[in-house]
Amino acid sequence: MVGKDTEGRKNAELHRLEEAAGGGRVAHTGFLEPDVSAQLVHALTGLGVSARAWGGFAGARRRVVTAFPSHIPEASTSLTSVCLPEVGDTANLRSLVSAAGVPREALGDSVQHREGVALVTFDPPPAELTSLSALEGHPVTPRVVPLDTGVAGGLRRLSVVVPSLRVDVVGAKGFRVSRSYFSKGVAGGKVSVNGNRVGKSGGAEVGDEIYAEGLGRLRVLSVDGETRRGNVKVSLEVEAT
Repeated sequence: MVGKDTEGRKNAELHRLEEAAGGGRVAHTGFLEPDVSAQLVHALTGLGVSARAWGGFAGARRRVVTAFPSHIPEASTSLTSVCLPEVGDTANLRSLVSAAGVPREALGDSVQHREGVALVTFDPPPAELTSLSALEGHPVTPRVVPLDTGVAGGLRRLSVVVPSLRVDVVGAKGFRVSRSYFSKGVAGGKVSVNGNRVGKSGGAEVGDEIYAEGLGRLRVLSVDGETRRGNVKVSLEVEAT
């Protein structure tokens, strides 16, 4: 759903997570699209709530947001994957599995596992997924397999020197692409900051998450001073797809 209903559901989730963390409990969402997960984390952080988003591997598109009380150093939600060896392509797999009765919020990214196509999901997986016997009339035999961290991109930290914290400048440096290439993504509406689409002159701040479709996401960890020429030293954490 879109519009007011989507905004209402997001606000309800925000309230639920804030209340749980404030009451000393760990709580999590289902798998969310990149913009919604980023918006929730940003909003929770703004409220002083510890939160993180994770999709099972670095660069995952769909992620689960976990909120936790401040006395806990770190928390996340247990994830695994379910392999469907008979399926040869990841395209539309999540939609097919959802149409077969598996809750969409229980399904993360579809990935090419070494044993076949797999879907990231919660640990333990939903019974609707592990008990699947057919997809579009073809037999399948789901198997729970460990998450293979090699199925997608990687996580790295780096320090860069940039003339400003404009999104196109930071994004190009972080993803190691040309500024003109990254700017085309911004102009095409494929780049967001904390879940909100950004314009060509948009900027980023410490703590912000920049998401670029097809490239991954990065977080601005810190600004570490200026060079003699007035450029800015910035530390980034990059999840490449």
